[in-house]
Amino acid sequence: MQYRSLTRQTPPAVEPVTLSEAKAHCRIDGNTDDAYVASLITAAREWCEQYLDRTLVCTQWVMRFDRFPTSGIEAIELPRPPMAVAGTATAVSLTFTTDSGTTGSYAVEQFRVDRQSTPGAVLPIYAGTWPPHRIDHGAHAVTWWAGYGNSGTDVPAAIRHAILMLVGMWFERRMAADSMGGNEIPFGVKSLLDSQRWGSYR
Repeated sequence: MQYRSLTRQTPPAVEPVTLSEAKAHCRIDGNTDDAYVASLITAAREWCEQYLDRTLVCTQWVMRFDRFPTSGIEAIELPRPPMAVAGTATAVSLTFTTDSGTTGSYAVEQFRVDRQSTPGAVLPIYAGTWPPHRIDHGAHAVTWWAGYGNSGTDVPAAIRHAILMLVGMWFERRMAADSMGGNEIPFGVKSLLDSQRWGSYR
């Protein structure tokens, strides 16, 4: 099922790597560039998330779509896995627009959540159906939490190291490309990230 929009409702509270880890990787002793390095960490995390189509640290997403699946056994797949499986940030909510134009909420007893699949999915209860609804531009929404965990150390080591490599490269080379290298993103970063892909899902 295609979605109309995907919005980061609640950003991660921490980054996958700390400022001190990034400074150690870049061999930075002073504090002059702390704000700049911190911004590079965030940019590197966002780049890796986009490349992998995954969520690294616990984040709340809102996906809007035009209609529910036509079949009761067809799932609503939730992008940017992995879906949160533990802790307090695991709530999933479904809202929809009725035929009359009012907004309704799908009771939690009426749907089930598959947190173990990649990507995660929401389905009606067994032998249940999706509610009657209006088919309209972004009229319905699902809200959920995704990420490997609440701490940066929950993120796989390969991804964390790829982030450090990106930060190091961007800190040393503050331009899109130069004569020192033909590729904007080094092969080692993509190799590390490719090792974290699952099957045909990217």
